[in-house]
Amino acid sequence: MAETWILFLAEPNQPGWEERKLPMGGLTDILDEQWDYTGSNLPQVGDRFRQFLKIESFADPEYPESSTHVREGDWVITRVEQYAASSNVTQRQIVLCYCKYEPVITELRPLGRAKPKVEQTTQG
Repeated sequence: MAETWILFLAEPNQPGWEERKLPMGGLTDILDEQWDYTGSNLPQVGDRFRQFLKIESFADPEYPESSTHVREGDWVITRVEQYAASSNVTQRQIVLCYCKYEPVITELRPLGRAKPKVEQTTQG
């Protein structure tokens, strides 16, 4: 199975740098990270990564910290670098997506909740 760690990084001199902090307090240029196990549809130059938001009035009491809505974000990918594992045993790679801040107004869409797949059994 292919395993890809995708990091979205701010290009130098982008706004908000003083607010992007690591858990121990140091500054970082990491905007977001994602994992992909499909091996397809990797981010491309010009793509925007999605921004997940929580609107309190739509929060699910069963999952109070979960996001409720999604929109195309304000960060656009300017360049992409891919690094494959040197081992022939695994299909792992790291993809670095460098991004520039370009605010945009996009549609806010509600997130649906996944429904468990119910397998039908045949009786014979």
